[in-house]
Amino acid sequence: MKVNISVELNIPQPQSIVWKLVGPFETMQTWFTGIVDTQIEGSGIGTIRHLTMPDGAVFSDQLTQQSEHQYSYTIVGGEVPFENYLGIVSVSDDNGSSLLKYHASIDVSEENRESSVAFLSELYTNAFENVKRILADK
Repeated sequence: MKVNISVELNIPQPQSIVWKLVGPFETMQTWFTGIVDTQIEGSGIGTIRHLTMPDGAVFSDQLTQQSEHQYSYTIVGGEVPFENYLGIVSVSDDNGSSLLKYHASIDVSEENRESSVAFLSELYTNAFENVKRILADK
């Protein structure tokens, strides 16, 4: 079954400042909670980032699209309870503040639907709150 997940958070900083932190596909470790190491293969569209978690699990994402304030990626490695993941991270201007957005679509069994949605929603909610904390300190 196809499922969509969305998380968004208003950040009281200009779009350019928020994008400078979250926009580089290769530097997710600087703002995304729970990543202990990042290894990069390639550059531009097709770049693969290997993300190591505290328990040693490694997830690999591949950049599929990038524009001025948005990128999309797929998961190409790691154990996840869903398939055909497409994630999009974007930052839009919101009257001088920024709206940081995450949207994903996945194919998931009914059995894993609720836990997968909760997992991805919580993961990005925590990461976006971390972005807000990081930028509040600047």
